[in-house]
Amino acid sequence: MHNTTESGGDSRKTCAVLVVSCDNYSDVWEPFFELFKRFWGNCPYPVYLLTNHLCPHIDNVSIINVGDDISWSDNLITGLQQIKEDYIFLFLEDLMLEGYVNSEKVKEIFDWTIENQINYVRLNPSTKPDLPYNPTVGIVSKGTIYRASVVVCLWKKSVLTSLLKVGENAWEFEKYGSIRSDEYDGFYSTYHNLFPIVNSIIKRVWETSAVNKLKSLNIDLDFSKRRKMTLSESLVWKFKLIRSLIFNLFPAKTRRFIKSVAQGGK
Repeated sequence: MHNTTESGGDSRKTCAVLVVSCDNYSDVWEPFFELFKRFWGNCPYPVYLLTNHLCPHIDNVSIINVGDDISWSDNLITGLQQIKEDYIFLFLEDLMLEGYVNSEKVKEIFDWTIENQINYVRLNPSTKPDLPYNPTVGIVSKGTIYRASVVVCLWKKSVLTSLLKVGENAWEFEKYGSIRSDEYDGFYSTYHNLFPIVNSIIKRVWETSAVNKLKSLNIDLDFSKRRKMTLSESLVWKFKLIRSLIFNLFPAKTRRFIKSVAQGGK
């Protein structure tokens, strides 16, 4: 990467991976971390798992208990107060790795982020950058949809904390937190996906194609606590994915406006 100084920052000293979860998703932790260790076993950063009261023993993972489950944002606000590192790489427990992570490339981006005091970098560009910066990352401009994502993104902890609002779930944070993020410059995204993930749970049930993918990776799932989608639910989900693909053909800034109008400006 370029546009940096010569000294360079060592992200291993100031970054941490935080898997945001809650006790209701304890059945997901084992498959998540089995795949995490398989595909990013050389992760050089400390890894934390955010839970409510449960304290599972997971090798090389520190548990952060936040107490009763109030909301996604309340849990995260409380959890961040217990992490000493200045940068937080957010992961959600139902977004499971399905391929190998290029740890060297990830560290290069993290080092650049630290060195330049960047506020945010998304490494799974579901919404690609809208302005160029260098061959690796581009700028995510103010006004773009999902500017503040919770999906495999590196945050400056102070900025993330300032954007969180008590009572919001993850979806609400991505919507309203993105609007609040317009107060800040320094939001970036990679052009290429550095974290191949499968979105395994939709509305608290296992998504059908994700189940098939995880089975192909020899991952055992616990269906006693969480059922699989019905055929009708799966068809509805596939329709939503197609609709999302069409929606993504519009420019990122236009998408935020269209979505706001469609939802009555809320």
